Amino acid sequence: MQRPVAPGSLCIVPAGSGQGPPCYVCYCEGPEGPGLDPEPGQTCAFNIYVTDALELWNTSFTPETLEKHKAQHGLDGAEDYSAWFRVACDQHAVSLTLKDDSSVHLTISREAETLTFNLSKVPSPDAAPRLQALMLRLAEQVCRLERQLAALKDETPSPRKKPQSGGQQLFLPDPDSGRGAPGPLIRKWMPGESIINPGFKRYHLSAPLLPISPA
Repeated sequence: MQRPVAPGSLCIVPAGSGQGPPCYVCYCEGPEGPGLDPEPGQTCAFNIYVTDALELWNTSFTPETLEKHKAQHGLDGAEDYSAWFRVACDQHAVSLTLKDDSSVHLTISREAETLTFNLSKVPSPDAAPRLQALMLRLAEQVCRLERQLAALKDETPSPRKKPQSGGQQLFLPDPDSGRGAPGPLIRKWMPGESIINPGFKRYHLSAPLLPISPA
């Protein structure tokens, strides 16, 4: 039976040094992680998987080799690698390099500590069902997220249009109105209007004035 995907247990990792495809999918299986339940009587060990959608690599840990890996990194046997992996995925602290022998060198970091893993290629007959399960899990998650997004859109009210401001203001407010008491409105002066007699046009004399000779 397939377990649901745990949050933060899958991430996209770019290929190091421009090797291979632009990115890989990296995820974990085992205790506290997604994946297939073990057969009755078997113990499920933590394992990391990397795929480019065509090929698959994994750490191939057994409970014994997993404990040995922890001891090599100076960690206690109770250390939860699944928690390490989730934190590294959330912080984009996962990097990998495809080696010349077709294996993968993976590094995950948490604060000042770093773990390194060597992943070997999974044979095609064993890789096919795992890649199929991964694809179906991802498709299920995408459909679920699309339904949630559609529900949020239905619940979100449409924004109301803000009322537009009126036309040009013909009168300017009195500067004293900002001091607390409303003052009289000041009429705007229009070009060509008489300053002395507001409301009347200003006329220019068409002929020059003649000097008045003394009597």
